[in-house]
Amino acid sequence: MKDAMQGFDSKRGSADLALDELRRLLRDDGLAPGVRLPTERALADRLGINRATLRKALARLEMEGAIVRHVGRGTFVSAPPEASKAPAENASPIELMEARLVLEPAIAREAALRARKEDLERLELCLVRSESADGFAAFEEWDIAFHRALADATQNAVFTMVMEMMRTMRSTAEWDRLKRASFNPDLRDRYRIEHRAILRALEARDQAVAAMATVQHMQTVHAAISGKQWPPIDQPAMSRRRIREDMADRV
Repeated sequence: MKDAMQGFDSKRGSADLALDELRRLLRDDGLAPGVRLPTERALADRLGINRATLRKALARLEMEGAIVRHVGRGTFVSAPPEASKAPAENASPIELMEARLVLEPAIAREAALRARKEDLERLELCLVRSESADGFAAFEEWDIAFHRALADATQNAVFTMVMEMMRTMRSTAEWDRLKRASFNPDLRDRYRIEHRAILRALEARDQAVAAMATVQHMQTVHAAISGKQWPPIDQPAMSRRRIREDMADRV
């Protein structure tokens, strides 16, 4: 688990990164509802963070309903509410993409205004990991993490909850089938360019470009999973952020 954070500034958005690692722990360790989590000291040691940072991350998980904390008893994995399963089960991938086309540009616009230094560092980490990912599964994990970090950068819990709901929908078998069928090196490189455009716009605090770059990305994803031709890259937005030059410097 710690290797996911190697090479990244120890002064990163530590509570945000700890939150990602705790979510990964809940998923990868297969902790069932009602299971008690390790002590704060054990979790802090495992994640390589201090207990104050851990408590902030745990508070976020509690707010999201993923865990419940009982004074004197400990912290336990929550049972997901039955109602929360309905959107993931009933919404089609195309319906999800239609919603993303409306919602994610607005999220990016807000993130460009409110993102903190540690949010930008976290987004950079997600891109570095996705760009070096070996295969579809690892790429998809860090792609999802990037979009979640984008929502967190708004400093708005409602946007974060909306993105978490969409993340749940992206875990369906049908979405996985469509993404795997469309995944190829050219599309992966296109996603990389578009993700970089979004991040550069956030770093520049350019809300209009952030929204436009996100629209571009959502249109590409929508076209790819629909089996349609990708839309042309918005050259003015891309050149304005010097995305290709930035990418060349990173290779």
